[in-house]
Amino acid sequence: MTRARAWLAAAILGLGLALPAAAARTLRIASFNLEWLTATADETRMAPWKSEARLRDHRRDLARILAEDVRADIVCVLEVTSRTALDKLAAEPALRKSGYRALHLESGDTGTGQDVAFLVRVPLDRFAGTEMRRFADTLAQAPRGKKRPRARLTKHAVVCLTAADLKVCVMGLHLLAHPDDKGRTARREIQARIAAGLIRTEIVAKGYLPIVLGDLNDFDPEIALPPAYKGKSRVLGILKDFDPARRGVEMFNFAERIPVENRYSAYWDKNKNDRRDSTEPVSLIDHILLDKALAGKLMKSEILHKSQDGSVSDHWPVVVEISGSNR
Repeated sequence: MTRARAWLAAAILGLGLALPAAAARTLRIASFNLEWLTATADETRMAPWKSEARLRDHRRDLARILAEDVRADIVCVLEVTSRTALDKLAAEPALRKSGYRALHLESGDTGTGQDVAFLVRVPLDRFAGTEMRRFADTLAQAPRGKKRPRARLTKHAVVCLTAADLKVCVMGLHLLAHPDDKGRTARREIQARIAAGLIRTEIVAKGYLPIVLGDLNDFDPEIALPPAYKGKSRVLGILKDFDPARRGVEMFNFAERIPVENRYSAYWDKNKNDRRDSTEPVSLIDHILLDKALAGKLMKSEILHKSQDGSVSDHWPVVVEISGSNR
């Protein structure tokens, strides 16, 4: 059996249904910040859960969104705090029938305890016997200058796939928060430099095309946004131009294919009432960046605003569909 047929067979078995031939040539990839998916309600004071019942409701609502709206083959999930928390989500009835495998590695983030994880239902390539990898999270060489802000890329993970004529690695990132803070922006730019180095050495050098996604906590200056937000940092530029030795940038933003009025993926819950009110500002800080070689294969770009009203998470899922056939 070829790898492409194995991929399709696994998808059919995982979904429990027969898929049309066209679906076999489509890969759906998503990112979703789950907003504090903990194993227990009292795990950390940073999470908003007042009871186990409230956390159970949160898991159930997330499972519904992932199963009914996201429906991706590979989902990068953020703000997961442990393998136990992810397993509990994957065990929800709505997700069990979707055939997902939970992939989790501890991030080493001591500030929040949050990790970047994946839910997948397609065969992945293995490296040293593992499907998901993390790498050294610091720069090999410190940035020059008297003031050298320190930053680690603790919250990242990579999975890779070879199927049909696709050979891609998906890098999930959760970068430092607060895009309006200059000090944090400088540290976030260092995180982007670390990620760019990993793209060059651990993805492209191994013959894969990169897809970078997640909660990047920053704006893309090259993407028109709602008027209140105009990014000035270099974070997105560093990631898109991950190989300065090559002419031009190597990646593009999925949001280029989304109407300007729909280019928002998160909101600021200013009054802390766990829902989005009409006066609360929105922004595009969740991104999917794709290698330019995939431009002709990008069939769909979506931000799933209809999946929830903001009461489940302060982020909306972002999704792309890529053709696995020659185009």
